[in-house]
Amino acid sequence: MSNPIYELKIYSPVLLAGAFIVCITGAWITMRLVSRISETHGMQRAGWYLMAAVAGSSFVWCTHFAAMLAYHSGVMGHLAPGRTALSLLVIFAAIPCAVAAAVRLKGRRGSLVGGGILGLGIASMHYVGMEAYRLDVPVNWNMPLVALSILIGMALSAVALELARRPVNLRREIEMTVAMAGAVAGLHFTGMAAMHLVMQQHMRSMPDNDQFQMIGFAVIGGSLLTIITGIASFVIDGSLREESYGELHRMAMSDALTGLPNRISFRERLTEEVSMADALGRSFAVIGIDLNKFKEINDTRGHAAGDIVLTTLAERFCALLGEGEFVARLGGDEFVAIHRMVDDGELHGFVDRIQLALNEPIPIENYTVASGGSIGVAVYPTDGTDCETLISRADLAMYRAKIDLHQTVWFYESSLDQNVRERRALGEDLKRAMAEGQLSLFYQVQTVVATGKVAGYEALLRWDHPTRGSVPPLEILDLADENGLVIQLGEWVLEQACRTALGWDSDICVAVNMSAAQFLEPRFAETVQAVLERTGLPAGRLMIELTEETVQCDHPRALTMARRVHDLGVRLALDQFGGKHSVLSALSDFPFDKIKLDRLVMQRAETDPSIAELVRAVTIAGHALHMSVLVQGIETGAHLALVSSGGCDEGQGFLFGTPMRTIMSEMAPAGNKEDLRGVQSAPHFIPRFESPGIRYETI
Repeated sequence: MSNPIYELKIYSPVLLAGAFIVCITGAWITMRLVSRISETHGMQRAGWYLMAAVAGSSFVWCTHFAAMLAYHSGVMGHLAPGRTALSLLVIFAAIPCAVAAAVRLKGRRGSLVGGGILGLGIASMHYVGMEAYRLDVPVNWNMPLVALSILIGMALSAVALELARRPVNLRREIEMTVAMAGAVAGLHFTGMAAMHLVMQQHMRSMPDNDQFQMIGFAVIGGSLLTIITGIASFVIDGSLREESYGELHRMAMSDALTGLPNRISFRERLTEEVSMADALGRSFAVIGIDLNKFKEINDTRGHAAGDIVLTTLAERFCALLGEGEFVARLGGDEFVAIHRMVDDGELHGFVDRIQLALNEPIPIENYTVASGGSIGVAVYPTDGTDCETLISRADLAMYRAKIDLHQTVWFYESSLDQNVRERRALGEDLKRAMAEGQLSLFYQVQTVVATGKVAGYEALLRWDHPTRGSVPPLEILDLADENGLVIQLGEWVLEQACRTALGWDSDICVAVNMSAAQFLEPRFAETVQAVLERTGLPAGRLMIELTEETVQCDHPRALTMARRVHDLGVRLALDQFGGKHSVLSALSDFPFDKIKLDRLVMQRAETDPSIAELVRAVTIAGHALHMSVLVQGIETGAHLALVSSGGCDEGQGFLFGTPMRTIMSEMAPAGNKEDLRGVQSAPHFIPRFESPGIRYETI
């Protein structure tokens, strides 16, 4: 009997190279997928578990079989299908279990447990796969090498998992890829070294099975396709993540409503501007912008209108920006801008552009609003050498502009600090006074002149400040407006007045003044009704006083609200009639020679006796002020009779003639009249309509 011969391990270089490519590529993508698992949660993590199991089992199994099939045994052999499939299932189950242990268990313990599971999985896959590779010769195993192969797989798997759990960079990627590839390749080739074929002398010339070579190439190809799929998924997810992070960063640095940079972005830009100014020895300005009527627009028109104002102004600000200029929205109705300075004139030009954008009317549906704004300017390094000081001083200047009735732009001055701080402190005191009940109402009697009987009382607001003493009512209202307390204060006054009036005689009324912001607030009528219900005061005993300024602020809205309040039974009074903002005041102050009553007055006078009396009253007032009175829109004999009886001086309307392109003079030469052929002739006044003292116009 011939002596047995142990074979020399010889491998196909092409298949071995393919196995090496699969091993390195598969190890890299598997470890990157493991890193992604540790970064995600929920269903997304479950998806990455599945992808890691597919890519990992594919590369481990294919590396093993490609390298195994690359081995030239010199004898015939075949693969057992069942065991071959089992080897794949073993590693497919082992990888997610190993990764789960590494991710869920804290510290190195997780890496050691996960590495042990993964190493055992690779070893099980390898030796089950070797058992599926049936050769027609006996096989002897070197058990110490078998044990060493398993230890290599476990140790390097633990290292790879530990590295995958740490923050990923290029070096870390290389390290964990080498560790994972080493675990697979080290276990495989150590295990192959532990296998010895026992062949007889006559078996040395037996040919290899070429089918195994073809299977090896197919395995490599299929594995690469699976790995490429994993890489594609990883790359797509990475791209989506970058886009998501970019979008999140944009959202974090931008104002959601206007799209302008937000407070965080402004702080970053301001820090950059300070550094640049220091390096280049330049100056720049911080410009604080606060809208003057934004709260009023919000209260009277609703938040949707306020949003349109903000977005419109944001678009205008963006359109006016030039090089070295920046604008952001800090929140609410506050904006801030930065302007790199070359000279003072350029800065003033930028501020003028901002003012123009603020003051230009803003169309909203079928009406327009003009918000206007207050602007405060602080210059670096003159007014401050750090970000906080600059912002604070621009804010102080802006606040000073806001409380100034004549100037909407203020440049910071050192004297502003004390004045503005006192004003802000007083605003805080008002909030505290409202909360602690320091405000009170005084009542001024309203008497029937003819009889001396008390008709009612007007509620007047008073504030006895602990240190300043009595604060004037107008200053209280200004402070309330500056601090957003007007509506809250108005509701308090209304309720207190109604409660007090409930204790008076049943025929005595209480009058309460209302600001435009409160009266035009969409739910004002509901507020009045709720106060009357809570206090029990009859609606007829409440008088709401409105100024002409309130009525003219938004005439259609004011008219609608007046009708709603009047329908509750509440009475309305026109306050400050003849005051400095009144039309009556304009009649006495301006050197007018004539008053022209609008044609709409005449149209209404025909059916409304009260309007007819108004025409007579205006005529009397005009004559008292030495002005003539002209009535427009006289179209019928009834119109003419009305203005005649009222004493009006002049009339205008279709009754006397229609508008003409040219007026012919009775004194014009005959030749000129011939030139006007086809043009409507001058009207002839009808004698029966003429009335002493009235002159008629046809324009």
